[in-house]
Amino acid sequence: MSGGEETVDRLRAGIDEVDAELQRLAARRRELSNQIQSLRMRGGGVRYDADREQRVVASYAAVLGPDGADFAEAVLRFCRGPVEPRRSPGPSS
Repeated sequence: MSGGEETVDRLRAGIDEVDAELQRLAARRRELSNQIQSLRMRGGGVRYDADREQRVVASYAAVLGPDGADFAEAVLRFCRGPVEPRRSPGPSS
C-alpha cells in the first residue's frame, strides 16, 4: 500500500469515528427531545416550539453556512418525528 493510500485509509477511519459520534449524539438529542415533547403535551402544550426550532436552524446556519440550515432541519425532523397536519374539525355526527 502506498503512503497516499495509507493516509486516505487513516483519514477515512477518522471520518468513521466522527460519524459514529454524530450518530450517538443524534440519538441522545432525540431522547431529550422526546422527553420535552412528552412534558409539553402532558402540560396541555404543543409538541414542539416553532420559535425555538427557528433559533436552532439559525444557529446552525451561522456556524455552518446555508447547508447548516438544511442539516439542522434534518436533525430537528429526526428528533421530533413527523408532525401531523392540523385537522379541521369535521361535522358532528
